[in-house]
Amino acid sequence: MSIRSFRGSAACAALGLLTLSACGSGDDDASARRFLVRIENVAPFQNLKSGRFDTRVSGTSPGPLAPGDTYEFSFTAGLNHRLSFASMFGASNDWFFGTEPRGLPLYSTDGQPVTGDITSQVILWDAGTELDEEPAVGAHTGPKQATATDGPGTKDSNSKVRRVGTRPVLSTGQTFNLPPLASMIRVQLSHDAATHRFTVRLSNVSDDGVTLSTSEGIMPVRIAPGVWVVGAGNEPLFSEGQPDRGQGLEALAETGDATALHTWLTPLNGVATPLSPVIIAVHNASAPLFTEGAPDRGLGLEALAETGDPSQLANAFVSKPPTGVSASGTFNTPVDASAPGPLLPGHAYEFTVTARPADRLSFATMFGQSNDWFFGTDEQGIALFDKDNTPVTGDLTSKVYLWDVGTELDEEPAVGPHQGAPTWTVDTDRTVRRVPASRYGTPLSQHLRLTLTEAN
Repeated sequence: MSIRSFRGSAACAALGLLTLSACGSGDDDASARRFLVRIENVAPFQNLKSGRFDTRVSGTSPGPLAPGDTYEFSFTAGLNHRLSFASMFGASNDWFFGTEPRGLPLYSTDGQPVTGDITSQVILWDAGTELDEEPAVGAHTGPKQATATDGPGTKDSNSKVRRVGTRPVLSTGQTFNLPPLASMIRVQLSHDAATHRFTVRLSNVSDDGVTLSTSEGIMPVRIAPGVWVVGAGNEPLFSEGQPDRGQGLEALAETGDATALHTWLTPLNGVATPLSPVIIAVHNASAPLFTEGAPDRGLGLEALAETGDPSQLANAFVSKPPTGVSASGTFNTPVDASAPGPLLPGHAYEFTVTARPADRLSFATMFGQSNDWFFGTDEQGIALFDKDNTPVTGDLTSKVYLWDVGTELDEEPAVGPHQGAPTWTVDTDRTVRRVPASRYGTPLSQHLRLTLTEAN
């Protein structure tokens, strides 16, 4: 990390990598103040997106799937994303169809989308919340629980989420022969290469006269409404061998009601993008980094916005400082890290600058999961002193914006395959401009927080 000063002596200018105060930048000036700048990645997002499926194809109202019925849902996803879902096996106390806890990879290791029948990767899970009775026969199973005379079923003695297996042990101590999973449910995956959109078809393939054999005869198989999640594989719904988290999976697995789990998941959806190393400038003239509405100047902002590399722009500032710039620098090591790296959610960069009345602060940091977006101040920068020459401190996040540098065509954040290093089609609008809410509606305050305090 370094700040480069342009107010010091010739020797200081030759060194280039020293801090402002070390370069004799005028800290003995009574009007000079030191500011601690903190840039935090505050993204709360745990998953890219999620949704609920509850209405069969060609249906008009929510309900379970009978034989021959299908749920269908679609989403866009990127190379590193996985699909998770959960849907109650209706004849049970608390069993549900689902994926591995981390979900199913949506792309192969060579970058090809996964398509076709993925039923073999679906598992029947026990939520561990209610003691297991014979499917469709026990008084507290899905078909009968609403009319049970003694309320909900007994709490499971094993509270861990676990695989059901082909011969589960019931509350009576007897085992039950489950029909093959593929005789009850089929899950298919298709992909549209032009839009990066996947479509999931989840079908009930059972036969009400054959599939589920019980002590009271053949019983129907029903598949209840459920939820789906697309993310990076962080076990969004449950962890195998751990108790249910109390976020709504119990209601889904016991009654087929996905409402609570869907409601809990929704505010966790979004792009938890890393932020790149930051380039900053202290200046008293306008537009040191860019001019809004004009093309990028070709000094290195493109490299920062496309790949997160600030070095080219930092070197340009050293070799030929823009008018009015008294200091510049790059910051690449989070405060709790021992080595340089991107700024992940929950972490922060901190640095100190020295400024005088009329000085302003500008900075830029890449929105990592984009083609060429960056967070930064407007072209004027943030005033570091008010009209009474009092240092400006506090939360200044409202002075930061999301910008499009205008060098690459935009793709959906976190989904487009050309984000980061790969070269992509030139943007049709070559000007630096703010990213409108119609293009990306997540409030900036859900990504970044900027605070200034006076430093000793």
